[in-house]
Amino acid sequence: MVGLSDSLPDTFGVPNISFSGLGVTTITQTAVRNPGFKNLVQQWQEHLNYYRGRHSIKGGFQIGRYESSDLQQNNALFGSLSFSNRYTGHPYADFLLGLPSTVTRANPAVDTDRLRWGYDFFVTDDYKISSRLTLNLGMRYELHPNWTDAKGYLSAFDLSTGKIVVPNGAIKSVSPLVPRGYVDVVEASVAGYPGGTLIKADKNNFAPRLGFAYRPWDNTTVVRGAFGIFYDIVTRSANSGGVPFVVNEPSYTNPSPNPTVILPRVFPAAGVGGPTTVSIQNAVSKDLKIPYSMQYNLTVEHQHWNTGFRISYIGTNTRQGDYTINVNQPVASTQLYVDKPRLFPNYPAINLRTNGAGHQYHAMTIEAERRLLKGISYQASWTWAKDIEDLNGFLFESPENAYDRLRERGNSLDTPRHRVTTNTVFQLPFGEGKKFLGSAGRGLNAIVGDWESAWIFSYYSGQFLTPQWSGPDPTGTAFTSNRTPATVTLRPDILRDPNLPSDQRTVSRWFDPTAFAPPQPGRFGTSGKGMIVGPGNAVFDAGLSKRIRLREQTRLRLELTATNVFNHPSYGNPSVTISNAATAGVISGVKDSSDLDQSGARSFRTAIRLEW
Repeated sequence: MVGLSDSLPDTFGVPNISFSGLGVTTITQTAVRNPGFKNLVQQWQEHLNYYRGRHSIKGGFQIGRYESSDLQQNNALFGSLSFSNRYTGHPYADFLLGLPSTVTRANPAVDTDRLRWGYDFFVTDDYKISSRLTLNLGMRYELHPNWTDAKGYLSAFDLSTGKIVVPNGAIKSVSPLVPRGYVDVVEASVAGYPGGTLIKADKNNFAPRLGFAYRPWDNTTVVRGAFGIFYDIVTRSANSGGVPFVVNEPSYTNPSPNPTVILPRVFPAAGVGGPTTVSIQNAVSKDLKIPYSMQYNLTVEHQHWNTGFRISYIGTNTRQGDYTINVNQPVASTQLYVDKPRLFPNYPAINLRTNGAGHQYHAMTIEAERRLLKGISYQASWTWAKDIEDLNGFLFESPENAYDRLRERGNSLDTPRHRVTTNTVFQLPFGEGKKFLGSAGRGLNAIVGDWESAWIFSYYSGQFLTPQWSGPDPTGTAFTSNRTPATVTLRPDILRDPNLPSDQRTVSRWFDPTAFAPPQPGRFGTSGKGMIVGPGNAVFDAGLSKRIRLREQTRLRLELTATNVFNHPSYGNPSVTISNAATAGVISGVKDSSDLDQSGARSFRTAIRLEW
């Protein structure tokens, strides 16, 4: 191939080839340099225990070295060619003649080789005040400086200057194709950023721990409680690789009727020059903190009727969660987007990663557990939970309205209000040593003895779903380069409770779509997140097994298990796009079987196991 980048890496690949209007399979591949992704973790740790009187003191540290590197090439590294009917009237005929209509080539990606260190220290004291009361005291300190890159391939957009910031010494690695009239690049020392990481180290991560265990009366009752602060283990990083270190030329349209690009050439000999614009990397707060959560619980345990009972309160309060906000979003109004002032009028969106998101989780759990006694064991639990969050940093969520983060507060999608789980094991009372036929001979016992059944029931209430509306932007906040409003997906206005009574819910109308209306011009919709409660899930599983003694220490175990034994359908979530009246509120399928949600169609499994 002729016309590829002058600095191709030592790797292999094929051109990316596509055809217009034929519906045939394209030729493409993603080239990855050997060895590809690397993740190396080295840790050194030491613990010390000291016992004196009623104190059990432990202390220690852990030092970690974390290295991560990755290199994945653009699939246009060996050229990307599109064939239409420009020259012969048929795309495939153009291909046979080697006459592409448009061509693209990519420059090699950079090898991001990142490194960080982590330092963790702790001390705890289990203080046994009396035979009834024990205190657990502790303190952790965590220092996790942010990632550096061996060649400085980190970047961040600086809101104060409107320039891209790179680590000190990395300006020499910036691509010459960066359009300097569009955006400038400066080193960290010029912009007042930390020289290697671009993000200051968060140095005040102290994490106290406090717990207690108290027996108020006798050994059948215990009260436990705890409080602690926990920091996120994922260290943040500036943008890695990409712009401004890798910039590609614009696509080239092959002229007609006199083409200049003919295979094996895949790009013009003189190139096409750099682009006039590039994607702007995210802005990252140089004071970005590591998110933390305050976790607390209180539990009462009691033993009675050969059964352990437990009631618990569990709470989690997350603070300084990171999220992304478009600081270049104009204020919502009836004015068109192109007529509004913006912080950076030359750029479409500037996303800032900063702190402030959070969530509050409150739950009560009631449990009962009986270990195997007289052929019966069981465990049952019910959890009521309320999880309120605004933005989830792990899902890279951004607020619809950049100036109203609290508008995003709502029920978390993945935390059901109710969850019930039960499991029971029942050994049938027949055969040797059992209530019935206890003196059965070996032959009869091989038939009626050692049978065991098991039942598992799980239920959780429906997910909290967020309504959506699609149409022309009523707020004037979505990017467009002309006076036609962009098509957007937003939350609608809410007129009343959309959730129907349980006896009115059907698969064709799970909720009331008329409880919503399109957002009015000049503002965002009034609906919050998680306003619709989806279908719950209830599943019975069962099992039957038989053990046959072959010798003193050898047994044969026969098993039959069934998932969703009653074949009860667990419906999927309804469509929540209220702008599509034909499907809004309609359930179009059932949930399938997965590792986390065994709610598919009934299935059976048999097994034979030899134990010795």
